[in-house]
Amino acid sequence: MSYSAPVKVEIETQGSIPWITIMLIFGFVIVYAMMSQTRLEAWTPHMGAVSWMKTNSFQVVNIYKFFSNGDWARLAMQLPCASLAAFATWQLGFNMFFIWVFGTKVEQKLGPAYIGLLLAGIYLPWAIVQFDRFPKYDDTYYYGSLYVIATVIGAGMLFPKRKEINTQWVKSARGEIFNRQQNQDPTRKYGKRDLTQLWLISFIAYQVGCYFYSIKLTPGFMTFHLGALIFSCIFGYAMAWFLVWSATGDFQDGALKLMCIRRYNAVLKLDVGHDAAVKETARSLALPEERVKEWVARQRGKMKIT
Repeated sequence: MSYSAPVKVEIETQGSIPWITIMLIFGFVIVYAMMSQTRLEAWTPHMGAVSWMKTNSFQVVNIYKFFSNGDWARLAMQLPCASLAAFATWQLGFNMFFIWVFGTKVEQKLGPAYIGLLLAGIYLPWAIVQFDRFPKYDDTYYYGSLYVIATVIGAGMLFPKRKEINTQWVKSARGEIFNRQQNQDPTRKYGKRDLTQLWLISFIAYQVGCYFYSIKLTPGFMTFHLGALIFSCIFGYAMAWFLVWSATGDFQDGALKLMCIRRYNAVLKLDVGHDAAVKETARSLALPEERVKEWVARQRGKMKIT
């Protein structure tokens, strides 16, 4: 029995503008404007904002009433409002910043499937809160973007930044291996530094701040639930894994299929059209055009392979 090494497949990072993340940021702003009404508060909310938040945030007894009465339209609006809400301007600013930092990378990997990931992060974690808090008849009002951002972070864990190995010393002359290169730009090494860990630590610190803000300044409101947070991270990772598997699992049958899709995507970037890309791929790999069309059709709508 012959053994063939597994095909190495990498998901392409698309360079398009992250419109979905931008639209979500606008959603943060719209919900905050609705909550603030006629007066913006940088730190503590006014009475009108508190009243709006009690009406539109997540409260287990209210959610149970909506569910029992079959008020699905109210549920469909209530959960996004709770997921995108912020009590103060500083919360709004941090929410927009962190969804941009973590969301743009994931969106450029997942493509249109990113919409499904966000919807899952907006709706599903609240079921964990409901399941945990309703038996206790908890009257706490939950709100905040923790769970949707945690879902995005969980998905991003599937796409770690590739580590680059410095082999420049091999190319140096034997007498210059230990050359300190004094004339080199001292800021060059910071240009490509991956700041994901820094942003992740900052996000954790921000959520800790939100937790104590809720306890001290807005009693009766809360931005944190451990079970929903864990679920969000795991679900985000699992959904991204499934999307990657659906896009790449078909290539485990052979490397020729992978070479075909890679070649097709490379030719398509030259803006030559689908038919021309199929013909060029078939010609360069000595494949029938019908076979190329079949493999490309199977891959349509999935993440791009490089």
